[in-house]
Amino acid sequence: MTQKVIVHVARDHGSKGSVIAEKLAEVLNCKVYDDSIIDDIAKQHDLDPEVLKNYDEKPRRSILYRLSQGGGSDLPEKMMQYMFEYFQHIAETEDRAVIVGRCAGEALENVDYNVNVFVTAKTGFRIKNVMEAFDLTFEEAERRIAEVDKARQRFHETYSRSRWQTFENYDLIINTTEIGIDGAVKMILEYLDLRFPEEPAEEPQD
Repeated sequence: MTQKVIVHVARDHGSKGSVIAEKLAEVLNCKVYDDSIIDDIAKQHDLDPEVLKNYDEKPRRSILYRLSQGGGSDLPEKMMQYMFEYFQHIAETEDRAVIVGRCAGEALENVDYNVNVFVTAKTGFRIKNVMEAFDLTFEEAERRIAEVDKARQRFHETYSRSRWQTFENYDLIINTTEIGIDGAVKMILEYLDLRFPEEPAEEPQD
């Protein structure tokens, strides 16, 4: 594949999307942007990262709640502006990067070398993963998945012009139930090779 590529990984909770993003970044020899995004933005704009985490991939909350947490009434909108600028800076300054969630695909919609991937899995597989990751019962894991996915959907549809799980938003949709993490990474790499083939080297002139 060509040198310059940004991969945005959106994911259903429990599908292992974040782990896949980490593994992909290792293979591409680049940085993965996930939980560190909030800390970076807080540092850049002199904001409290703990306050910003209240809005990370969550729908907007009431003005009273925001004020009680030390944030202004327009803090979520400012954070999204900062986040979109952050993603655009990554695309402008880095040859390769992997970004997890947070409407990065919307921010980079005009970037030709951005690839939007959605990672999903069958419900039973996702419940099993969440039970193991957070030491939950079946019912607790099922409830957590519903809550997290609903929050991500509302977050996406608040700050994006598209619906969260609409197929046309993504270049590649992967179900990890049968192929697992390594299989998903392999699929993404194969897609990148097809989408961005290496240009043949020019033959030397006589």
